[in-house]
Amino acid sequence: MPRKERIAEIESLRGIAFAAVVLQHSIAHYSLVPEAGLEDGVLLAMLLMLSKFAVPLFIFITGMVLFYNTGDKLNYGRFMQKRLTDVIVPYIIWSLIYFTLAPRGWNGFGWQDIPDLGLKLITGKTTSHFWYIIMLIQFYLLFPLFLRAIRYVYNRYEAKGRTISLLISGVVYLVLADQLRNIAKFMEWLNVPVLTDAFTTYADRNFLYFFFYFVLGAAAGLSVQRWNEWIQRLRWVYWAVFIVLGLRFIYMLMQEFQKPEGIRITFYTVSLIRPDMILFLIASIMVMYQLAGKLRNIRVTRLLAWIGGVSYGGYLMHMLMLRYSYIPDEQFYVALGLNPVVRMIITWLLALTLSCVLTWLISRVSWGKWIVGTVPKSRPD
Repeated sequence: MPRKERIAEIESLRGIAFAAVVLQHSIAHYSLVPEAGLEDGVLLAMLLMLSKFAVPLFIFITGMVLFYNTGDKLNYGRFMQKRLTDVIVPYIIWSLIYFTLAPRGWNGFGWQDIPDLGLKLITGKTTSHFWYIIMLIQFYLLFPLFLRAIRYVYNRYEAKGRTISLLISGVVYLVLADQLRNIAKFMEWLNVPVLTDAFTTYADRNFLYFFFYFVLGAAAGLSVQRWNEWIQRLRWVYWAVFIVLGLRFIYMLMQEFQKPEGIRITFYTVSLIRPDMILFLIASIMVMYQLAGKLRNIRVTRLLAWIGGVSYGGYLMHMLMLRYSYIPDEQFYVALGLNPVVRMIITWLLALTLSCVLTWLISRVSWGKWIVGTVPKSRPD
C-alpha cells in the first residue's frame, strides 16, 4: 500500500504534547517549594490548566495515526513486533534504570527485589509517569478489536450515523468517569484477582478510563477532511468550553489552596477522570489541533516537529532529567532570589532540552532505538 501523505498538524502536536508533559511535572515540583505563595499558586494553576491536555492529546494522536495509516488488513504480528522494539523494550530498559536508581538503604539491589521489580514493570510503578506507557500498551494489544468495531461503524453508516455513534461513545465515557468510585466499590466487593486491581489500585492506568480520546483520534484519522471541517465549524463552541471550564478549574484550585493551616498548593481537584474535566480536555485537544494548523512560522513548526520526533525517548527519561535540572535551582536560583514560577520555567526548559538532545544523541548510534525507540532521521512521521 502506498505511503499516505503526512498530517501536518500531527508533527507539531507531538512536540506540543511532550513540552506540556514536562511542564506539568515541573509545576508539580515547584508547587511544593516553601517560597511559593498564593500568587505563585495562581500562576502555576493557570499554566497547569493550559498544559493539562498533554496525555489525552498523546492518546488522540495515537488513535489518529494508527487508523490513518492502517489499511484494510492488519498484520498484527508485524504491528506488535514494531511496538515491542519501539515502545516496550525501551520502556523495560528505562524501568530498570529508574528501579536501580531508587533509594534502597544499605542493601542495594538483590535477588529479593526481583518480584517487586516484576510487579512494577507490569503496572508501570517504577516511576510516577510510566502509568501512561502501561495504558498505551493496552491500546496496542487491543487495537484489532478497536479497529474491527470502529471500521464496522464507519463502513455501515454515513456521516450522520458515524457522528451519532461517536456522541454515544462520548456519553458512555462520561458516565463511566462519573461512576468511577461506584465501579471501584463494586469491584472491591467482587474481589476478583487482577481484575479488581485494574479498577481500584490501578484505575488511573486502565485504558477504559481513557478510551474516548483514542476513539476520537480514530474518527479523525478515518476522515481527516471531515475532522478538519468540524475543527473549523465548531471553533466557537470548543473555545468557549475551553475558556469557561479552564477559568472554573483555576477558581476551584484557588479554593483548594486555602487550607485551615494556611496556603498549601495542591492539585487534587483537577483529576483527569471526572466528567467536567473530560469536556475540558476534549475542547483542549480541538483547540491545540486548530492552533497547530494555524502555525505558519517555519522555525517554530520545525522545532515542534523535531521535539515530537524525539518525544518518546524524551518522555521515558524526562523525570530523570528533571532531577538533574533541580541542581542549579538549589545552588543558584534560590540564592539569586528568583520567583518560584521563574525558577520553574527555567527548570522546565532545561529538562525539556536535555531530554530532547540526549534522545537525539542516543538515537544516532546503532543500538539507540532499543533505548529511545525509533527517531526519524529527517522529520518525524
